[in-house]
Amino acid sequence: MNGGPSVWAISPEERNKHDQKFDTLSPSMGYVSGEQARKFFLQSGLPSNVLADIWALADMNKDGKMDRLEFSIAMKLIKLKLQGTPLPSALPIIMKQPPVPAPSFGSVPNLSMIPGTNLAMLTPISMTTPGLTPLLVSFSVQTLKSNIWCVLSFSSASSSPSMMSPMAAVPSDWAVPHASRLKYRQQFNSLDKQMTGYLTGQQVRGAMATTMLTQTQLASIWTLADVDKDGKLKAEEFILAMHLVDMAKSGQPLPLTLPTELVPPSQRYVNFTHPLNLTVSKLFPPLCSVSFEDKFKANLERGNAELEKRRLALQEAERREQERRAQKEREERERREKEAREAEERRRKEEERRLERQRELERQKEEERHREIERKEVRGHVIPFFFIPLPPHVKVFFSIVPVSSCQVDETTEREEGWLYGSRQGKMGWFPESYVERVDRSDAANNTAAASPKMPLQSQLSNALEAAKAAGTKSAFTPTHSPNPAPSETQGQVRPLQKMLRYSPCCLFQQVVGNLLAQALCSWTAKTDNHLNFNKDDVIQVLEQQENWWLGELNGEQGWFPKTYVTLLGEEESSETSLPMLKSKKPESQLTCGYITVYLCLCMFAEYVALYTYESPERGDLTFSEGDVILVSKREGEWWNGSIGDRTGVFPSNYVKPKEADTSSISGKKKPEIAQVIKAHTSTGSEQLNLENGQLIVILGKTASGWWLGELQARGKKRQKGWFPASNVKILGSNSGKSTPAHQPGKTHTPLQVIAIYDYTAANQDEMSFTKGQLINVLDKNDPDWWKGEINGIPGLFPTNYVKMTTVDCDPSQQWCADLNSLDSLSPQEKKRQGYIHELLQTEERYVDDLQIVLEVFHKPMSESGRLNDAEMSMIFVNWKELLACNTKLVKAFRVRKKTGGENMPVQMIGDILAAELSHMQPYIRFCSCQINGATLLQTRTDSEPDFKDFLKKIATDYRCKGMPLSSFLLKPMQRITRYPLHIKNILECTAEGHADRGPLKEALERAEELCQQVNEGVREKENSDRLEWIQNHVQCDGAAEHLVFNSLTNCLGPRKLLHSGKMFKAKSNKELWAFLFNDFLLLTHAAKQFTSSGLDKLFSNRNNVQLKMYKPPVLLNEVLVKLPDPSSDEPTFHISHIDRVYILRTDNINERTAWVQKIKAASEEFIETEKKKREKAYQARSVKTSGIGRLLVTILEATELKAAKPNGKSNPYCEVTMGAQIFTSRTLNDTLNPKWNFNCQFHIKDLYQDVLCITIFERDQFSPDDFLGRTEVPMATIKKEVENKGLVTRRLLLREVPTGEVWVRLDLQLFGNK
Repeated sequence: MNGGPSVWAISPEERNKHDQKFDTLSPSMGYVSGEQARKFFLQSGLPSNVLADIWALADMNKDGKMDRLEFSIAMKLIKLKLQGTPLPSALPIIMKQPPVPAPSFGSVPNLSMIPGTNLAMLTPISMTTPGLTPLLVSFSVQTLKSNIWCVLSFSSASSSPSMMSPMAAVPSDWAVPHASRLKYRQQFNSLDKQMTGYLTGQQVRGAMATTMLTQTQLASIWTLADVDKDGKLKAEEFILAMHLVDMAKSGQPLPLTLPTELVPPSQRYVNFTHPLNLTVSKLFPPLCSVSFEDKFKANLERGNAELEKRRLALQEAERREQERRAQKEREERERREKEAREAEERRRKEEERRLERQRELERQKEEERHREIERKEVRGHVIPFFFIPLPPHVKVFFSIVPVSSCQVDETTEREEGWLYGSRQGKMGWFPESYVERVDRSDAANNTAAASPKMPLQSQLSNALEAAKAAGTKSAFTPTHSPNPAPSETQGQVRPLQKMLRYSPCCLFQQVVGNLLAQALCSWTAKTDNHLNFNKDDVIQVLEQQENWWLGELNGEQGWFPKTYVTLLGEEESSETSLPMLKSKKPESQLTCGYITVYLCLCMFAEYVALYTYESPERGDLTFSEGDVILVSKREGEWWNGSIGDRTGVFPSNYVKPKEADTSSISGKKKPEIAQVIKAHTSTGSEQLNLENGQLIVILGKTASGWWLGELQARGKKRQKGWFPASNVKILGSNSGKSTPAHQPGKTHTPLQVIAIYDYTAANQDEMSFTKGQLINVLDKNDPDWWKGEINGIPGLFPTNYVKMTTVDCDPSQQWCADLNSLDSLSPQEKKRQGYIHELLQTEERYVDDLQIVLEVFHKPMSESGRLNDAEMSMIFVNWKELLACNTKLVKAFRVRKKTGGENMPVQMIGDILAAELSHMQPYIRFCSCQINGATLLQTRTDSEPDFKDFLKKIATDYRCKGMPLSSFLLKPMQRITRYPLHIKNILECTAEGHADRGPLKEALERAEELCQQVNEGVREKENSDRLEWIQNHVQCDGAAEHLVFNSLTNCLGPRKLLHSGKMFKAKSNKELWAFLFNDFLLLTHAAKQFTSSGLDKLFSNRNNVQLKMYKPPVLLNEVLVKLPDPSSDEPTFHISHIDRVYILRTDNINERTAWVQKIKAASEEFIETEKKKREKAYQARSVKTSGIGRLLVTILEATELKAAKPNGKSNPYCEVTMGAQIFTSRTLNDTLNPKWNFNCQFHIKDLYQDVLCITIFERDQFSPDDFLGRTEVPMATIKKEVENKGLVTRRLLLREVPTGEVWVRLDLQLFGNK
């Protein structure tokens, strides 16, 4: 029999425990009824069908009730079943015997001393004895065999251990950890929904699908775990399989065969054979002889069984081979498809690179041809260079047919490739390759002959006005004119800007004569200013641009692409390839020379920072006052810009347009030019692509190593952007030594540095100084050489010869400008004092900001009457309390600093922080309510333009530095989070043993605790707001009880919203909105369709959507979440709840993962909480006490209870307590007169102190249980009533409720010796 004979034996200790349990059930006439036993056995947690099998085995006389022996047998079978031992098909005879004491292993028992060895004991009892059956004969023989088996086992173990079979010895414990057994036993019960006692291969496959192991590993685990090879897993086999999964996931190799210590206990005696069995069989021959036919038949059955087993093994091996081949073929097919895709992608990229190289070669050839034509033109003519004053964002360079020459000042120092000269009183720089040297006589003659009759600017304006009056349109010009541009400061260039306003690129325009072109193919107009024509049509060309020509056909004019036509009678190259203007008209007919205008409207504008902007947000662009910013996008109050390689957004009121530098235009200042020495590829549109040898005009420099410049590449439009300074070199000796112009009206404290070494000037523009001298810094554009002055004498000096002395230095020196005081301190103390100074300074500025809010914003807003008191309170909350807290802190800092002396070290700071941070509780309320205030402010600003203008107007106060009210409202939250950082910095620089170290640690704990309280308050407020939104927008019709979302749960404390979002039913694709709380999952659907881009929109107060409950709420202690096949890309998952399965789909895999993880975590926490609650009650009952007696209580029924449900019913249960001892009855649904018939037993410690308390509750699912009444009976009263009467039945009225009573039966048993 499974488990061996000794497994089923009941020891005397077990029998005593069983008798004690039997007495607690109040047996009647020595028996307990089936109902009493059923309730008691159900507490074991075994399924009802298993308990029914145990009852059938234990109830030997089938009378429907149990005596002590039958009850003990049932308890033993329940214990073995819980340990994983299968139930026997028939009751073992040894269980009917009196308790057998455990044998001693110290010595081999004597055979003669074993009960049953006396042959006289084997004599059959007379059949005439009433009540006895012949089974007693076999009983005695079996007993004898059992005892002899024990003796032989012990003898063999002591004499010849080598002869023991590996499966014969029973190990003291199973190698599977106890925690794993409990965990996977619970998982087995949840999977075995039909309570069959085993799991099929399909069920186990679904459970193991989430283990992420390979198919080969899972197949090996199944082979090892299926010990009895029946194709299904029992409880112990399933636990073994999951233990092997844990081993494989932890990296341990799987055994080839199952070790003895891993074999389940119930399988260790299957097919047990032992050499000593031969001895037993010799000593005890079988009671009945076995014939040859029986042996042959048994042998044949064993052979058939072995053949069937081998056949199944071969089938399994064949199936695995087929799966392996299919998997290999699938992987091979996927590999080939992947290689094909990669090859196609490589071909596509190679084709793109080939086309790009071809386009680059064509572009280079075109540029070379242009340069060759320009060189030919320059050889015959002198082309002067003119400067036209324009606004800073427009630069115009134009050339005319030579009519005069320029005078060049060869004494001026110049860069390579540039000349400095004058013409008609204008001075400027121009490229050397655009002119050639002429004799003075030739220059004089040319100048006299070409003297213009009117200024060139006027001629240019007239020419452009004439072109405008002619109505000529460009192919790139919109047919409807946009809004006119604002008036320019220089009237002479207004016609030029009006004409070229719509072209952001360079225009190559050529006015031609009577040219004729023939159409190569048809062209259909794309806009109303295009020209339609068919193939072979002859078109009169009126004007030529780079890629588009203006022509006339059948009296209609319009633009068309030049590639669609070919010129008649002339070479196309002579008319279309020149960027310079040519014409067939005689020169005398032109008012001015033909003009080519190169216009570059810069996409990026330069701005200068008015204030320093710092932000912890990712994506924001931080900068300091005076930094140059390249703005790429201007929309609303937040603009996009870049400084070097940094890009981001910033408030527009922090910057101003950079003033135009007219000194270079007027010739007073030479532009700074750099040459590219190392190529650079841009990572964004705000950076420049650099090629070796290119020239760049430097527009600005930053200390970060990125400069702003304008690229002057011939044949391309000018580009403005950032580039790394290390990739260029400055041309000329005076480069980089310019001093920025002083801004009048702006006070600025000069930066001072102190010399730490002597330095002697090596060049004329440098300055000499000695160690210890103070130098005023005038310019820091170059990170290696700064410009400064000593006693009014300016010059350059190396930055590594000096150190900071003012507030721009590092934190370790900010508190003191006296080097002598600094030198007396250790480096660690310098750093500590620097951090203390930083804390004091930032606290002063923060208090000033708090005061600014009251004076600049709060007072005008309150006096204007635009907001009522409630709205003002919602926006500013308790702002004055915050100001009071921090003002007190600043005063304490000032007193401490004054006590130690100005510019002297502060010895103690932690005691002030620890004391004052304890009184900053107002921050918890402000930060919790701040989001509501910010929402109200944003709503009013968006909906009321007058209110928005009002806030802008009051924010223009100079103290605001351009920041709006919303920025100031964020400062308290930002400040409270900085306290731990400040204190940590100070603490790290405070030496061990320092008097301030202890107070600083205490202050750090207070600061972190305050931040934690603030964060918790913010989270609770947000959670409460969202729960209230759900209460108002979700219709919970049909729920079993009234749902109040913002309330307490039944046993998990306050309800919390853990996750929410949109999902779909997998089959019908129905859209659902799910809300996951810490106790249940709610699925809803929209009453009407609505669109929402995110949860912020979903929980917005402006969202009036109404949701309906799709299904009743799903309690998380009753759900099982599992994923489908992990290899599937479908974002679906399953939720099993009792008898219903929900198959849901999310938008993507990440959403599915988030839902599954959060539901599993919440479910496990719910189950764990209930488990701890039950264990606590069980432990209180299980504590053995030495009392003076016991009280047996039977709660019979209750009548006329209070109705707690809308239908006039209740779901009552009873809780009976005496001190720490607690018993709870089952819950009966929909009744006001429950009949529990519930038994419990209490140990009595003191007759005059113990009180029996009976409380009745209404069982609620989504809220704490409702109170239905309580009654209490002192033990002294029970003793007086029960004494000398035995069992007493009493009717007790329920207190604290209007109606209800409970009937109880009491039995007091006092111990005699007490």
